[in-house]
Amino acid sequence: SGHGSPANIKISESEQIHQARFSSAGKTERCCENKPRQDPPKYYLANHMPTDILEGLNQEQLEAVTHRQGPLLIIAGAGTGKTTVVTRRIAWLLSEGLAKTSEILALTFTDKAALEMQERVDILVPYGYTDIWVMTFHAFGDRILRENALEVGLNLDFKVLTRPETAVLLREHLFEFDINYYRPLSDPTRFIEALVSLFSRAKDEDISPEEYIKYAQDLMIKAKQTPADEALNEQATQQMEIARAFAKFQEILAKQGKVDFGNQ
Repeated sequence: SGHGSPANIKISESEQIHQARFSSAGKTERCCENKPRQDPPKYYLANHMPTDILEGLNQEQLEAVTHRQGPLLIIAGAGTGKTTVVTRRIAWLLSEGLAKTSEILALTFTDKAALEMQERVDILVPYGYTDIWVMTFHAFGDRILRENALEVGLNLDFKVLTRPETAVLLREHLFEFDINYYRPLSDPTRFIEALVSLFSRAKDEDISPEEYIKYAQDLMIKAKQTPADEALNEQATQQMEIARAFAKFQEILAKQGKVDFGNQ
């Protein structure tokens, strides 16, 4: 958390811009604290951290690593040292006593990047005090769900489906769905990939099945008020099919104790 708009530091110009967010303020959420962690005394970390944490950094990187107040948004192109900045910042926060290891969460998009970041942190942080959460977004979601499975209505041994597995599950239960347009008799499986993508996008946008159904119902009401508008009536019918299919698919996932990446 922070106050006001985030500070902006421009490390370099690039046509392909990547954005990385890093915030050190605040403690981990309650759901992350099911298992109490033993944090080393701050004086221990301060006395056992490498003394060259800031060595070799340019001015912009130095400002980013030693930023203190509020959130920080770093805008940087490929190869400009984003991972270096994040890992050095983790070490600096610990060395300055501004955070405990259990208060730091570092997320990235790929397993390769997460592994590289973890290796660098291991080098910078004293041996035995590397219980920092460094992982991908999906791994983080999976960990939270597994530690709180019962609270969110999941079996403890729930399975996370890959995209192909999600498509296979949808195919297996296709005729349980109340759909016509998206299950044409001539090619019933034609829209499976499109439906999987749409369900995933809805979850990414944090749209629940109930919210989708409400949207489709409002569209149906609007369409009935203008029966001459064929395009609107067709759209309303299609959206209602999708909304019901979305709700049905979530029901199937819940019954089988499965989730997909969107649920994470």
